Amino acid sequence: MLTKACLVRFMRVSFEVLLLVLVCIAVLNVCPVVWAQQSDAASSISLAQTTLVQCFDAAKAAESSGANVSSLMSVLNSAGAELSNAELAYSLGNFGLASSLASQSQSSLRGFISEADTLKSSAVARSTDQTLILAGSIVGTFAVIGASVVVWMRLKRKYGNVSGVKA
Repeated sequence: MLTKACLVRFMRVSFEVLLLVLVCIAVLNVCPVVWAQQSDAASSISLAQTTLVQCFDAAKAAESSGANVSSLMSVLNSAGAELSNAELAYSLGNFGLASSLASQSQSSLRGFISEADTLKSSAVARSTDQTLILAGSIVGTFAVIGASVVVWMRLKRKYGNVSGVKA
């Protein structure tokens, strides 16, 4: 016969087993969600990193052509800070925030490359104009000097030594 103590013990063990089974089911159901969030966050961060590197390269090319890239650097700094915060959130296990910050970083860089290319093109055009102005000035200077020498020589031949002035 089952005594009251055995029945209580059986109920307690049954309850503990049932609780263990429920915890296992909950963990197994939550893990895929966490893994999916982690994967999404990792992919967002990776894409934001790639975009940031491409934008940095575009800004570097614009700067090397002589463009003023201070406005571009401000945008890059802001996007880099957001990406850094996304990586921090990821390392702390806050995958939703990490994904959100990485997306914000990437969206702040929309249109960046075209703006950098525009600045680069205008800097190249400005440099070309300055080169043409310099070359034109040099050619003009030599043309004036050459014409002055020719005029001086013709005047010297025509008038020679006038009224005792020695040339």
